Amino acid sequence: MTPEEVELLSQLTIIIPTCEKPENLERSIEYWRDTPVTVHILDGSFKPCFSAGELTTIPKIFYHHMPPKQNLNSQENVFKRIVFGSSLSTTKFSALGCDDDFYTISGLISSLKILESHENIDAVAGSVLTYQKRNKLFWYHKYAPRIDRTDLEIESVKEKLATRPSWFLYAVCRTENWQKFLVTCYEEKGFTKANVFAHEWMMYLLSKVMFRTKYIDIIQLVRQDTVIGANIGPDIPWEQFICDKQNAEMIDEIVGQLAKGFNEVTPKSQHTENLELARVQMRLAQERALKGSVASSKSKSIKSILGDIAFRLFPGSTVFSERPRRLRYFWQKPEYVLSKQRQEIEGIESLLLKPREELRLRANI
Repeated sequence: MTPEEVELLSQLTIIIPTCEKPENLERSIEYWRDTPVTVHILDGSFKPCFSAGELTTIPKIFYHHMPPKQNLNSQENVFKRIVFGSSLSTTKFSALGCDDDFYTISGLISSLKILESHENIDAVAGSVLTYQKRNKLFWYHKYAPRIDRTDLEIESVKEKLATRPSWFLYAVCRTENWQKFLVTCYEEKGFTKANVFAHEWMMYLLSKVMFRTKYIDIIQLVRQDTVIGANIGPDIPWEQFICDKQNAEMIDEIVGQLAKGFNEVTPKSQHTENLELARVQMRLAQERALKGSVASSKSKSIKSILGDIAFRLFPGSTVFSERPRRLRYFWQKPEYVLSKQRQEIEGIESLLLKPREELRLRANI
């Protein structure tokens, strides 16, 4: 790592919400401990895993114990930790991570170089590589890379709303915008307990609107595939909630909060228009909800069954580009044959497979 790269990474803060996953947390600490990045761990476990404050012998990693509040559900507690964590960053750039995710160092350096040299860019997002634990590790691209995408580098709120989905929560951002984004998306509001998904809906839209985003063709983030049952949805489905006229007052509050996010990145003269744009987004969501229908599940066709058999026999075949595979087969894909990130990704796999006893710092469990 060059002195320039060390200086760039020292300008980055990452916050990591976690809860009751000490072994994930240990590996996350092992990954970040030898980097110049400032890391704040926001632990919602009932019992603390470490002593509060700066971790022993690791001056850039800080541990905050935030046990769950009984009047909040699991999602609300996560939101509370995220909002608190956003206030901790004092560096120029920031990002949100998870205890089982890893930003690649090469991806961070590439992202920070762009932010440092281009004042008209607020966030940088890259390709996401996904791993799956099934006795052994399997890898694939669950989230397609967005190569040469420039539609979110513009200023216009209206035009950005018309684009495809953006990076959601995971990108390297200018801290000021990032803090406003997280607070607007996740601060507790009157509608929070009625339907917690309202916050996620706003996040999808505001990640497009509140940032002028640059996409890079490099693996920026390594994420564990979503664990089934890990995310608990609202009691009332979002589609049903927004179409129920009895919820009109809360719908208006959601629209107002969305418009507040638009206002954060536009002049005051545009705020009236922003409110109407927010109303349009809600009307579109309601129309989609009324038209939507759940597709009936279909049994596997003979073709798909034969495909499963062929994939098991020839896991390195490029025909099956989106299927999880062992890492040695993943590098046979044409787009990764010459990848300079191979050693870095293999290092992350080694960390994920390393016995807990070999980690340098272990939680109090």
